[in-house]
Amino acid sequence: MSDHDYNRLALQEACDEDIIGEIELVGVTSDPSCKEQKVNWDHRPIKNKSKKKMKLQEPECKEDTANAILRAIGELNTKMDNQTVILKSIEQRIEANTVAIEVNKSAISELQASVNLLKRENTALRISCEDHARNKRRWNLRVTGLPEKDDENLRESMIGILTRIIPVSVDRLRDTVDSVHTLGKKADAALANKRPRAVIIQFGMRTMRDEVWRKSKDANVCKEMHISFKEDFSKEDRIAWAKLNGFVSLK
Repeated sequence: MSDHDYNRLALQEACDEDIIGEIELVGVTSDPSCKEQKVNWDHRPIKNKSKKKMKLQEPECKEDTANAILRAIGELNTKMDNQTVILKSIEQRIEANTVAIEVNKSAISELQASVNLLKRENTALRISCEDHARNKRRWNLRVTGLPEKDDENLRESMIGILTRIIPVSVDRLRDTVDSVHTLGKKADAALANKRPRAVIIQFGMRTMRDEVWRKSKDANVCKEMHISFKEDFSKEDRIAWAKLNGFVSLK
């Protein structure tokens, strides 16, 4: 056997290094001076059991890895299913919101059209009311500067003043003058003497009103009593007049 080296190589491949070392050291004496070594060629190699154990454990590791992968795949599938359910719910909500938006858009369009119609009607009514008030005030005259007196019949006092402005009988003026009243609340006596409230005269005839207003500008009674007759403008007309003449505001 010593003549065939391939047998030694086969023995080395079949045995571990430690076993080969034991085989080679068989027959070596404990004498350090002995340099010869003999090989026990009758020794039969024993396979390493640890390798067998390792080879047997490899399938278990592969099985554990496969199970872990399967579990991970199952968890991912569960999560994907949950996400799919959530996405379907979101899609349903989006569809419902889309329908609601379309309904609300239609309702808003109808309401906008109604609001525009109401705005036009409101503008027309406001203009009509202003025109009506402006037309009604054309039968009125405003008197300023007339001192206030307690327990005074203001209508009879004003008719007496009007007889000095135009040559008309008292009876005719009583038939023509509809009503006479003051504007605003009655102030204190001291303040009333300094700035008396304005008086509104309502005429039943437009011609009589225009004649009183025209002749009052040169009437001596107006100069003596320090009173003046003016047209009775509406609030909107007074504001427009104030802006036209450069006033900041006019109440």
